[in-house]
Amino acid sequence: MPVAMAEEITDANAEFIAFVEGCSDEDWRAVCRAEKWRVGVVAHHVAWGHERAADWINAIRSGIPIPGSPQAHNASNAIKAAQVAGIGRDEVIFLARRNVERLVAVLRSLTDDDLKRAVPFGPAGGRPLSIDGLGRSHLDRHLASMRATLRR
Repeated sequence: MPVAMAEEITDANAEFIAFVEGCSDEDWRAVCRAEKWRVGVVAHHVAWGHERAADWINAIRSGIPIPGSPQAHNASNAIKAAQVAGIGRDEVIFLARRNVERLVAVLRSLTDDDLKRAVPFGPAGGRPLSIDGLGRSHLDRHLASMRATLRR
């Protein structure tokens, strides 16, 4: 399963990068209805999310609860969104490639026992989070939002 998860996120990331590469300057500045951020900011959020997912997977495999609350998570995302408001496509593509490599390496290193673990996930109010909950769903959800915004 870890190899399949790694292949899935690699394929999804390639699709994501192709989407980013196809964005015009106007597309990049369009505001996504779901996130209320520009496409470029949502794209950065996806690329940055790979890094966060790798950190969270390492925490889960070590049995370390992921701290925070929904409010703190949303506030952190809002701060990050403001910080990267002017980010360019090339930087997002660079981050997506770099961060997915790290995520894939972590996924490939998982054992069957790692996949059985779950920890309280603060950003979701403490509900249990397992490693399989950190697959490609984050990327898919935000890519769908960007596509809906640009109608493609």
